[in-house]
Amino acid sequence: MPPGDDMTVRLAEVSDAADVALVHVRTWQVVYRGHMPDELLDNLSVEARTSMWERLIPSGGVWVALLDGAVVGFASTGPSRDADAASELYAIYLLPSAWGSGLAEPLLTTALSGMTDTVLWVLEDNPRARRFYERLGFVVDGMTRVEEFGSSVVKEVRYRRS
Repeated sequence: MPPGDDMTVRLAEVSDAADVALVHVRTWQVVYRGHMPDELLDNLSVEARTSMWERLIPSGGVWVALLDGAVVGFASTGPSRDADAASELYAIYLLPSAWGSGLAEPLLTTALSGMTDTVLWVLEDNPRARRFYERLGFVVDGMTRVEEFGSSVVKEVRYRRS
């Protein structure tokens, strides 16, 4: 799906695993700074995440966003881990350098194509992401959870789009 001349969204291939891992690590290090321990973020391993994505990509549900031919983002979807929903957006991340590029919306739209009753979890204190999801029709459904990352505890809220 070409959102623009130099932008593309496509299903990920195993050969994309290192690029997806780099986006995953670099984005976490920016987005979650101040929410999670610096030591945890500074020690995230692109190599370990590459191995993880090499295992996950063949199962499907992982999409990449390319800008000028380079992977700058990804989204991961599948069956909901919550019993009361059908599908879930597990992750969507774009490198900070791609923020405002216009790729996030086509990436999400493509990744969720054909999915129904979709949920996602987001940090309660992440207004940028929350505005993005709300603009695309997701609404807070009242579910919350607490996650521990090292010495930090973060609150997440669940969004749903039926």
